[in-house]
Amino acid sequence: MSVMKTSRLSPIALTVVALALTTAACAVPAEAKRQKGNRTEPFSSRIERGDGAAVVWSGYAQGHRPGEESTFEITLHNGSQETWSGRYCIQLLDRHSALAALTQEEFSLQAGESWSGQVVVRFPDDLAEGAYGLALIIPGCFSSVTTIQVGNESDTYVGPWPEPLCS
Repeated sequence: MSVMKTSRLSPIALTVVALALTTAACAVPAEAKRQKGNRTEPFSSRIERGDGAAVVWSGYAQGHRPGEESTFEITLHNGSQETWSGRYCIQLLDRHSALAALTQEEFSLQAGESWSGQVVVRFPDDLAEGAYGLALIIPGCFSSVTTIQVGNESDTYVGPWPEPLCS
């Protein structure tokens, strides 16, 4: 009779052990996830001009790393009646000034035309952990600054940020 109990308990015991091992293997500490640069806290910003031109950009506010790349989405829409030509810049700001120009591209959109794309930027290697302003600028038209976190530090600074300028 005790043999039957043992044989019934063995599958249950095996299931418990297998479940414990699976759980342990799948559980990755939050610190390890952060070290891999997982991006979190999505942001999105839309700016419109009175003539129908609009810019939408989005990405993640946390999880960026010095010396690593991050991807942001940008959509430009020319709702005006004329061709819209210009350039956009993405800059990194600290509390006092522009730290780095991360990218800049030219564009030209006919009336009613839109462009969407992913923009990859690389953060400076020597960037200290903390809060930074990430600015999208279209000179003479728009500027939008969002607060991002670089590294694991939890800095709650959200601005004000200095005026971003494309050079």
